[in-house]
Amino acid sequence: MRPLGALLHLPAAVLLAASLAACGGEATDERAEDGAVGTDAGVGEGAGAPVVLRERLVTATDAGEGPGEVAVPVGDDAALAGFTADFTEGFASDVVEAAAALEVEGDEELAAQVVAIGCDEPTSVAARRTPAGVVLEPGPLPSPGRQCFAPMTTVAVVVLEAGALSAG
Repeated sequence: MRPLGALLHLPAAVLLAASLAACGGEATDERAEDGAVGTDAGVGEGAGAPVVLRERLVTATDAGEGPGEVAVPVGDDAALAGFTADFTEGFASDVVEAAAALEVEGDEELAAQVVAIGCDEPTSVAARRTPAGVVLEPGPLPSPGRQCFAPMTTVAVVVLEAGALSAG
């Protein structure tokens, strides 16, 4: 016969294993992805719709929220520092690194926006024009979504055609 004390730990172990499995098995929460994409179907349609030429997505757990209503220009050090001011130091550094990794030609502009806060990490981003400005929207998220203990913040740093942020 087993002592009762040994069995008392079993429910806690099962609960812990289930919780860890629900958060996915990724070794790290911080990543940057690079890709060249255009707008998704149905997003940004119409005359003068902004086109995402190149993108980097940076995601980290519990990194801060920062601005996220519309894409903002981050083409100079001061603008990039202002954009990353509300992030944790490590995440801000990752966003700055992602911006530096994107090549911006003379007829292009660099912009950034928080595109997702939650348990799921987008893998792409598309742009659309709204009355408030250019909005970067995350592509499809994995289904079914996963559960997590702390939300992940995803920032999209993108290269747009020159004038995309100011065109009306």
